Amino acid sequence: MKNQYIYAATRLHAMEDSMLSRQNIERIFTSSTIDDALSVLSQKGYDCTSLTTVEELIDREQEKTLKLVSSLVEDMSVFDVLFYTGDFQNLKAAVKSIANEDYLAGLFVAGGTIPPEVIAQAVEKRKFDILPKFLRDTAKNARKLFLETGDGALCDRMIDRACLDTILERGKQSDCKMIRDYAELTVALGDIKIALRGARLGKKIEFFKQSLANCDSISVSLLEKAAANGEKDVLEYLKLTDYGESGEAWKEGYEVFEKWCDDKVMEKVKEHRFNYFTLAPIAAYILAKNTEFKTVRIAVTALQNQIDAKKVRERLRELYV
Repeated sequence: MKNQYIYAATRLHAMEDSMLSRQNIERIFTSSTIDDALSVLSQKGYDCTSLTTVEELIDREQEKTLKLVSSLVEDMSVFDVLFYTGDFQNLKAAVKSIANEDYLAGLFVAGGTIPPEVIAQAVEKRKFDILPKFLRDTAKNARKLFLETGDGALCDRMIDRACLDTILERGKQSDCKMIRDYAELTVALGDIKIALRGARLGKKIEFFKQSLANCDSISVSLLEKAAANGEKDVLEYLKLTDYGESGEAWKEGYEVFEKWCDDKVMEKVKEHRFNYFTLAPIAAYILAKNTEFKTVRIAVTALQNQIDAKKVRERLRELYV
């Protein structure tokens, strides 16, 4: 197994030359036309033929990335923790489609562990047994809650909490330290986002008790109380944690804060880049490509909408290369 990881990690390390650099991204959002931007991407191996949307481009590249990794690793399930967010996002869309059949159009996301149509079928037909165990009860309970209350926000809150709990639980079961670290960081950042947003909206403590997931690097009980008291108390509490810088990013604006969170993940990913005897460099490559795709989406969308270059630079994520 170790030999498999060594070969896969070495192969993917060689692929880093085809990944986008900050210079490439600069060329994209300062291009004169979309065709010029796509030319930059084509030179880095992106399939830009017959495109209609930037999402179509990203879906193609995500599929290519997973196909490459699956050709190098026998068991892709070891990376499932990295993709659970997509499954739970698709569950939210599927549940809301009960009230509006057209709701699913364009709301499914790529990159989950389960085909979106399977999730939709399970929710629509109440065939929950076709779902894997980690999603089954949440799908059943969310469908019931939505039909009883019609409250989409409450449903989303239930699903988001289940997502965080699942990521942490499955992450802790991994033999790979990087995946365990990723799971802890993802849940902690998720809690911080919920606390800051909820505090700004004046949510009560019951909201935070329903929404925040337990993790090791944050005291959820203290965060709940701080959030219920207001935004200022959350920022003061965060200074006592490993995430003190998040408060400064939050003060600068939501987009700066989101960038800080993504960069924090990339910082953790890079720590494991050369651990060739484990699956860490392979997981790191997958996460790095996801960050690259997010950055491409920002850059191309900004060009399409003629957004000021300075504003775009503030949103650009830390890249792998």
